[in-house]
Amino acid sequence: MAATATLYHAQLTGWERIKEFFNAKFINILALSLFLLLAVFLLFPIFAVLVKSFQGPEGFTLAHYENFFTHAYFFQSLYNTLLLGLINTIICVGVGFCFAYMTTRGPMALRKPLKIVAMIPLIAPPYLFALSLIILFGRVGLITKTFGVNWEIYGFDGVVIAQTLAFIPLAFLMLENNIKSLNPNLEESAYDMGATEGTIIRTITLPLLAPGLLKAALLVFVMTIAEFGNAAVLGGRVPFLAPDTYTMIVGEADFSMGSVLSVMLIMPCIMIFIAHNYLLKGKKFTTIEGKPIASEPRKMSPFVKVPFITVTFLFGFTIFICFAVVILAAFVNILGVRNEFVMRHIMDFRSNMAIWNSIRVSFIAALVGGIIGTLLSYVIVRGKFVGRNLIEMISLSGFALPGTVIGVGYLIAFASPPMKLTGGIMILALNCVFRFLAVGVEAGITKLHQINIEIEEASWDMGATFFTTFRRIVLPIMFPAFIAGFIYTFMTAMVSLSAIVFLVSPGYELAAVTIFDAAAYGKIGLASATTLKMIMVVILCMIVLNLLTKFTNLDIERKGGAA
Repeated sequence: MAATATLYHAQLTGWERIKEFFNAKFINILALSLFLLLAVFLLFPIFAVLVKSFQGPEGFTLAHYENFFTHAYFFQSLYNTLLLGLINTIICVGVGFCFAYMTTRGPMALRKPLKIVAMIPLIAPPYLFALSLIILFGRVGLITKTFGVNWEIYGFDGVVIAQTLAFIPLAFLMLENNIKSLNPNLEESAYDMGATEGTIIRTITLPLLAPGLLKAALLVFVMTIAEFGNAAVLGGRVPFLAPDTYTMIVGEADFSMGSVLSVMLIMPCIMIFIAHNYLLKGKKFTTIEGKPIASEPRKMSPFVKVPFITVTFLFGFTIFICFAVVILAAFVNILGVRNEFVMRHIMDFRSNMAIWNSIRVSFIAALVGGIIGTLLSYVIVRGKFVGRNLIEMISLSGFALPGTVIGVGYLIAFASPPMKLTGGIMILALNCVFRFLAVGVEAGITKLHQINIEIEEASWDMGATFFTTFRRIVLPIMFPAFIAGFIYTFMTAMVSLSAIVFLVSPGYELAAVTIFDAAAYGKIGLASATTLKMIMVVILCMIVLNLLTKFTNLDIERKGGAA
């Protein structure tokens, strides 16, 4: 047998031997290539920030960290940021649980409307709520003037409210998915044995949701402390790390001190990840049989129904009002001051060019990110090499780290040769690709776990090369995961601000930065109109993609079911 194999290889030409080598080592070569991309565009920028924080005029120094810990302003900035994250996490997870419980266990008539309301903020930039709060509670705001409210929206309270409204959907989506996976028969059995609904929630539902609650809390905390727009627009004189980092980099050109602030943003995230893994280590949170079982919805107890409906309706109405006033302000000269109808905000040339640039960047990022995410998920699940877990961890880290840090890292790492990327559109797209890669990777991993590897093995046994099997069998089956990564990356790249605000250059202004600049200079009508156009673009693109997948017989839901 060995002699036959030796004779076979001896008869191969040079080109055939190369093809044979690539066929045998295809997945390892692909994994190495993807790791190099992650190292260059994700690890290197983070490393550059860390190195810069220790650099002084004469080399290594701790003076910047000494400056941070000895100045009360920076300590107050860190304290405000952590307090903001803690408050927002508690409120968002609590309200998100109320929405998730009502859309899965509540009255059938309320489930879909509440789900729509809870998810609406996902199609808008988080700083929409800063705009709407200024319109309502600013110095000449609608509510301020109408009711004579003597409350200052600019400050810590305003930032907390805006961040809460912006990030409720994140907590809701994670918790709803977890509640759906619970076996409702456990709750039904407890209910039949006389337990009240409050007792069931406290002793069964919440304990089983512990992993989901912790993950939702982690995600909300990271997103809220890193969110730049709301804190910069509404913060006033209250210091926060993300806006202070922007001021250090853009305003004072102090990259070393800006890097120190970035490191301070990273540290809480790392500590929370470690605490999260420690709390869940060695513990299992599963329901009997591991799968939900369909059951008739039971009537909710008034003691649970009334407070849950009150919370969801209150926050749902607030979200609706915020969207309504931004839409109205887009077509009014100065809402609440000069209420005549105008179209100049909508027709603004600079705003329209920024929207077009955002579409270009988002499309490139979504296409490249969807492809890389699909390939990464394949090598992580199907690869047999050492380091698969490391590649997965690195690919997910961009989503977990504050966008402000990655933006600063790209500015430092790619500002000079041999990898000078600043001053163009590509650095904006690459930043979005590797920041939002996690969704495509996770979607691909989930999809591959549903596909039996015997399908691929049968193809190999019939003589197909590794590459042919991958191209003609694996990729079509994984198309839904590609679409998931594409849609999410496109949406988030359109509305992202915290990272790209450091990277924009003249001629490549993006809509998110245009909105921020307009709001900072009091041009609320222009900011509102740009926000409205951005929302419409996101909605239109989602509709087009959905129709495209159906007309090409590659519908996401149908494919998922077929697999």
